Amino acid sequence: MTSSATPLLLSAPTLSPDTAHVPTGRILMIHPPYVHDDYLGTGTPFSPDRLPFLPVAPLYAAELLERQGLAEPDLFDCQLHDLRTAENLEDYDAFGIAVMGAQNISPAAQVHRHLTVERELPADKVHVGGQGVERLSPEEFERIFPGAHQTDRRWLSAVPGAMDIDLHHQLDRLTEDDLRTYLTHELTLPFSQGCLFGCSFCGAQIQQREAFFNVRAHLENACRIAERLGLTSLYLYCTSLDFFQQGLPGGNLGLLTAQLEAVIEVEERYPGIRIGLHALTRADSYNAAMRSEQVRDLVLRAGFDRFGFGADGAASVAVLRAMRKHADTLRSDLITAFQHMEEHALVPEILYVFGIPEETEETLVETRTLCGLLLETFPSSEYRGFPAKNEIPGNSNWKRPGWRGSAAHRTLLDHPDHFLNLGFEALANETSHRDPEMRMLVNRYAVDMSRHAHDLGRVRSYLTLPVAAPGAAIMDEETLEGFRDIAAHYAPDAAAELRTDNLAELRPVLNSAIPKDY
Repeated sequence: MTSSATPLLLSAPTLSPDTAHVPTGRILMIHPPYVHDDYLGTGTPFSPDRLPFLPVAPLYAAELLERQGLAEPDLFDCQLHDLRTAENLEDYDAFGIAVMGAQNISPAAQVHRHLTVERELPADKVHVGGQGVERLSPEEFERIFPGAHQTDRRWLSAVPGAMDIDLHHQLDRLTEDDLRTYLTHELTLPFSQGCLFGCSFCGAQIQQREAFFNVRAHLENACRIAERLGLTSLYLYCTSLDFFQQGLPGGNLGLLTAQLEAVIEVEERYPGIRIGLHALTRADSYNAAMRSEQVRDLVLRAGFDRFGFGADGAASVAVLRAMRKHADTLRSDLITAFQHMEEHALVPEILYVFGIPEETEETLVETRTLCGLLLETFPSSEYRGFPAKNEIPGNSNWKRPGWRGSAAHRTLLDHPDHFLNLGFEALANETSHRDPEMRMLVNRYAVDMSRHAHDLGRVRSYLTLPVAAPGAAIMDEETLEGFRDIAAHYAPDAAAELRTDNLAELRPVLNSAIPKDY
């Protein structure tokens, strides 16, 4: 049972809670299962997630609602606990389901179904929110979550001081066992949101200035709990669309250095805890920021050990322009960044995509070649490439006339389990690549590159099988041979049985065995 709402109230934003459809009263904030361990959808026995993460988003929403005096929240994390055995659900006034990304719509729909069908709870008690669903149209949302409320996150984010809060009230309510589980796996450190670029594939807060969370307080909470639990190390992913974007023209590096100095100050107060950090960036912003010796020294002192180059996209400048990345010096920027990282014992991660609509086989070959060269030239680098997902809820492509109303779009709304196909790690499929020839080409080069990275032992990208209609081909025999070699690292028995005609049958066991790519 949660304590009563904290008396510290913030000034209410203009939009009312009713208009924003935020849950009120005694609420249960539910974090759905991992999409490939969806015991609610498959009816399989429950086992805890092998790689769980602290669900920051529902905790953040809970804290904001409580500070407004609107809610008394509890957290239920389906990664660690079986929702089917949860008791006294009827005592709650409302339920909040957090949907982090497009693929998470699939297990979220199963949570909704469990509450409204299996438990026969009123659908109007269910509120669904988060980046994955907030930009669905009302009609799309109703098809997926019938009778539920689509929560408008803008109401919470508009609360004055929303970026400055910390989560210690919510964290202190979690059990010691759950906290230990979270802190012994990778944690999320809320760092910033916002990015000035407008990449067509991105469903996050783009084309807006970067704003920073209360980084000091969030890290302090993690260290405080770790010390109490007797832990000696923490590893955290910093949420930022481009960690070094303040180094670009018009930016203010002082904003970044202030956050880095805050991180170091917290770490110095907890000398018994070793801190590791990583983040995403662009090659041009990394190079611009790291020209400053102060930035470089602070980054290293803070404990950063790797950066993923996730906004450079593809090897072809023409493809980059089609993705609206405004990058004309790709190879020189990348080489400069990778060389600098190697000189300073940092690990560069290669987050390249295969298969945006403007791709040709020639550009796919270019991307495969560049990824291989980077991996072979820089021994510290690691590969994290994946097939492109061009239409996801919230990005600019989702509203394209050719997508809205298409067969693939209708299938997603009628069969939400197909949202699994929009996960960044899923192989190209009927949802993401409707043209069979391009689908097969994309998977050929994506699998070939992943296989090469596995052979080198430097891979952090784990391809999964999509949901597919009977007879829908996703790979030919040559590609299957490569995928079989990859899968053998994680599920050797299932991998040995793989054929092009039984991929759908073996999908659940293979995907649940393949490591989770954060």
